[in-house]
Amino acid sequence: MKLSRILISGANSQIGSFLAKYYSAKGHPMYLLYHHKDDRIREMEHPRQSVDLRDYAATSEAITNFGTPIDVLIHCAAIRSSDALPLAETDPAVFKSIFDGNMLPAYNILRSVLPGMRNQGFGRVVLFSSDITRTGLRNGSAYAAAKAAIANLAKSASLECIADNVLINCVAPGPVESILEEDFSGDYLNFRKQYFQRHIENSASHLLITKAEISAAVDLLIDPRTSNLCGEEIFITGGKP
Repeated sequence: MKLSRILISGANSQIGSFLAKYYSAKGHPMYLLYHHKDDRIREMEHPRQSVDLRDYAATSEAITNFGTPIDVLIHCAAIRSSDALPLAETDPAVFKSIFDGNMLPAYNILRSVLPGMRNQGFGRVVLFSSDITRTGLRNGSAYAAAKAAIANLAKSASLECIADNVLINCVAPGPVESILEEDFSGDYLNFRKQYFQRHIENSASHLLITKAEISAAVDLLIDPRTSNLCGEEIFITGGKP
């Protein structure tokens, strides 16, 4: 099977860096986008570039700079909620920042890669939504709204692209095994820990989602032999109602 050229955004995140190393080990040519930090991917021998995905021009230029067509996009970049407040108490500017910081990068990177994929007659796109697109997130309305918007962005674009053999789908996991202290601190760290604990208590498996489960789902969605799997959200929740 031909090795796909894979672009991973948010490549320095815990999930993004795991997938980058996973697909690198399989021999895929990799192109990695990150925002500020690159400590988790610094030792990888693949082209990488820092870019603010909220900026369409910068995003398009970064992808053009890689110099070769993209076969697969795995979009892992995300901005977490930072206020952990009920919607009625949120700062409108903070809400907008969180919503735009998640939604605009998804649009910008799709807008940048889809024309090339359609022209070459092949593309596979995986966006990360979340199980909260069907449950909501108490004290995290901006993040939840953005994830729901990303899921519907994928569903809409998938209808426009499948005729060109470009398939667009979402993986929607519950809380994923991760070292929270590496990315969060203070009150928000406590919020995340409580959210993870509620998942463990309420799911049928009583387990967090593993990164290996994430990669198995992504494997399916980027497989070139797949031709009809498009516009889907693949929920991985451990049986959480």
